Amino acid sequence: MKDYVFFPITEPSLIPNLLNDLSYQLQQLDFPQRVEYEPIADCLQDDFPNVNWKEISLKFDQLGEIAVVKLDSTSVPDSFRQRVGELILSRYPRLKTVLNKRDIIEGTERVYPTEHLAGEKIWGSWHQEYGVFIFVDLKRAYFNPRLAEEHHRVAMSGIQGEKILDLFTGVGPFALHCAKRFSCNVTAIDINPFAIKALQKSIARNKLQGDIHPIIGDSQRILRLRNYFDRIIINLPQKSINFLPYATKLLKKGGIVTFYQFISKSMNPIEDIRKLVKTKLGKVNSYKELYIKVGREISPSKLQMNIDLQID
Repeated sequence: MKDYVFFPITEPSLIPNLLNDLSYQLQQLDFPQRVEYEPIADCLQDDFPNVNWKEISLKFDQLGEIAVVKLDSTSVPDSFRQRVGELILSRYPRLKTVLNKRDIIEGTERVYPTEHLAGEKIWGSWHQEYGVFIFVDLKRAYFNPRLAEEHHRVAMSGIQGEKILDLFTGVGPFALHCAKRFSCNVTAIDINPFAIKALQKSIARNKLQGDIHPIIGDSQRILRLRNYFDRIIINLPQKSINFLPYATKLLKKGGIVTFYQFISKSMNPIEDIRKLVKTKLGKVNSYKELYIKVGREISPSKLQMNIDLQID
């Protein structure tokens, strides 16, 4: 069948009008019926009647061939978590393993502990976002697939020839997206050598328009530079805002700082983050707000804010 192109149609009578200058033939093919699986929760409720379902989410992130769930090991038994892993693998044959993400990201290298639930014992895989290949090493380096839209947004707002500083780069998703989309020069720094090693693998695989310079080191040390970058990205949401006064000294006039910050839920989180920014920058720099958005929900009491500021 390699010499044919098949187009599914519902109205054969319209074909002559569309393909009157081409030779073609109509064929009837029977497609396999789609399997409708019972929801995973329904499969588990009879066997685990004492589980508090209101506090459990069976949603998962897919990173290449790996599925990552988030189940509290103190509130659900081992057998429950393992069964969830087995059911996910049975429904998604392209996946090879299911891991459980624990709550706390550990150490300065930002590695969250994971528990193997089902399938092969692998922690490394190629993840794809908007045509960008990213090598992830979940056992030894941080990566968050839920920032895919932000990776893409920042790259699409880039300008040819920009010099970009990507602090706390992790495995380099921001750097890779930017260098994939336009000609730029990205300095990507992280203290975790395994994260930088993963980034180097991704640089080798992707056809990049820009250049990425991976650096193993403490992001705070590079803050000694002055007026050098067109954009700085700070993705350390627990305390990104504390780096703002230092980061602005590295920006050229009119440069942009993109950062992500956790904030407590409130009636008006946008105004809350604006007050925090003013506290940090009000006496240091004048700035203009280019972009501000309530991002993902981190917990029932915490949100992530996504912000772009232009520094005068």
